[in-house]
Amino acid sequence: MRRALGSGVAGVAALAMLATGTAHAANDTYYSSKQPYIVPQQALDMSYSAAPEGYAITYTEMLARHSSRGLSSYKYDALLKLMGQTASEVGGFVSEEAEQTFMANVQAIIDANVENGYGMLTGQGATQHQGIGSRAYQRNKQLFDQAAADGETIEYESSGEARATESGENFKRGFDQASGSELAGSYVTPTAPAGEGDAAPFQKSPDTLYFHKTDNPDGSEKTGEAADIASRYENFVENNETIANAEDYIENVDASVTVSYDLLSQIFTEDFLKKVDDGTYSWYNTTTGAEDADEDGHDDVTGEDIRNCAIAGDPDELMAQYGEDICGETGKHITSVVDAAMDLYNLYIIAADMQEENTGDHTFNFDQYFADVPAGDGDVFAWILDMEDFYEKGPSYAGQDETYRIAQPLLDDFFASIDERVAGGDTAATFRFAHAETIMPFAALIGAPGSTQQAPAVVEPQSVDDVYNYNNNEWRGETVTPMAANIQWDVATRDGIDPKTGKAYTPLIRMLYNEKEVAFGGTNTLARGLSSCTPVAEGSTWYKESELKSCLGLNTVESTEDPTITVETGTSGGQQQDAGDATKQPSASDRPKTIPKTGSVMIVPAVAGVVLVAAGVTLVFIRRAKQR
Repeated sequence: MRRALGSGVAGVAALAMLATGTAHAANDTYYSSKQPYIVPQQALDMSYSAAPEGYAITYTEMLARHSSRGLSSYKYDALLKLMGQTASEVGGFVSEEAEQTFMANVQAIIDANVENGYGMLTGQGATQHQGIGSRAYQRNKQLFDQAAADGETIEYESSGEARATESGENFKRGFDQASGSELAGSYVTPTAPAGEGDAAPFQKSPDTLYFHKTDNPDGSEKTGEAADIASRYENFVENNETIANAEDYIENVDASVTVSYDLLSQIFTEDFLKKVDDGTYSWYNTTTGAEDADEDGHDDVTGEDIRNCAIAGDPDELMAQYGEDICGETGKHITSVVDAAMDLYNLYIIAADMQEENTGDHTFNFDQYFADVPAGDGDVFAWILDMEDFYEKGPSYAGQDETYRIAQPLLDDFFASIDERVAGGDTAATFRFAHAETIMPFAALIGAPGSTQQAPAVVEPQSVDDVYNYNNNEWRGETVTPMAANIQWDVATRDGIDPKTGKAYTPLIRMLYNEKEVAFGGTNTLARGLSSCTPVAEGSTWYKESELKSCLGLNTVESTEDPTITVETGTSGGQQQDAGDATKQPSASDRPKTIPKTGSVMIVPAVAGVVLVAAGVTLVFIRRAKQR
């Protein structure tokens, strides 16, 4: 969190405004972007609209965030442990019981993350993507059964980060289990080359799935255009006065300070908290709690290694054994009461994703600190957390597009994959697994619901109306990018020549956002000033690809093709309704064959049924201690 710079507006008015007009995922729990995935009823019912008459779904592709995980690294827990140790030394706890309970909770969540693996999926996270994978098969069963019969491929891609790949593996497990009972064959994992460990059908695609950093998850650096895009973005966010001032203002608005004191006063004395705000006490994520000015992990005077790790020991050895996230970034800090409250809030919301790990000798309870907060306080904590994502990774403020234009290579890849399939490619589906930092800008770029509105471009905010807040903007982390958030495009095609154009029929596309069928939203509220997207018919969620390329800004000139068609649509329980020969899946002989891409799962006919053979690059990922 940034250090707050100045005071804001009256807390009572701000709190009242922020507490109104806010829709939450469940029970007013305010989990922000750590909201566990909620399966929508439409996905359970499989009540999706069928493709227009004459069309059949012949390709599908998806972008998904990793599912529920534990703490991404040793930071919030580390800083609160340091704060608690100081409070113990100076009598800063309100009571001995408060001290014992707080320190036990912090240590318990540390132990749970060490056992599970910092940054890795939790048990419920594995279940989430298994379910999404199973439903992905069921939703387009006819497509996949035909693809299997034709020996086509399914491509899996990952950002290269272990939790993204682990999410994809669980998605594939659910997909395989669902399709295995329907098909008369089995999936076969190829033998990995000698010395390379288990084979994995995932290809690393950091340029399109981890575009927000110049460094890739494996430690390599981006090159070429991808490096330019990431570098430009990093420089824009780090040196942007409008973003910095908006975040500082929100952190220090009276409502933010008030709710932070309300929360922490259950645990720490008022005198202790005031000394945090006046600078008497502060903590950095080092073994000493002192600032590491150059953030090189060593004391600036003695040269001593001061990297802070969740387990005692040599940091290099610990990171080699447990992964680099076992030790925290030394630049993370608590320098205000708001900082400390947000760290506690971050433990509370991540606990919702660690229900299966919250057991035994590392049982923790952070709900107790939020059970009796005044009405609206939880809303404010979510707002503080959301504002950083909104300004740095989402729509941000009016007049700029740097925070979401970084997703353009991914959008290009979505369309290129469709065009390749239509041209005769044998990849029937592409499943991509990445992060919230991928979902948020992509959602803003395509004008997805909830991501079309920007905040005022005010360099020096004077009131809450000058910044993003819950009363003037619908963007919410819990709905835009919950754990396992996913955006899927289904593509429908038909044979023959369109009499309107004299060319092959243009493919149709519909979008599912978190497995709910949604319209492509209007993008005219964003800085690009683009027109809204027109569906093939009023009330339809199907769009011509040419229309989407135009309204989403992929083409430099507006499409001259009529975006509408005469359609008859209905609903389908996961399968396309049979409307005659025109809706049947094209057979393998109707499409030119291509060599399967690296990192694909090849579906080939077998004598006794269907055998799916995984063929691709072998990748080795750090695994958590507790396998699921």
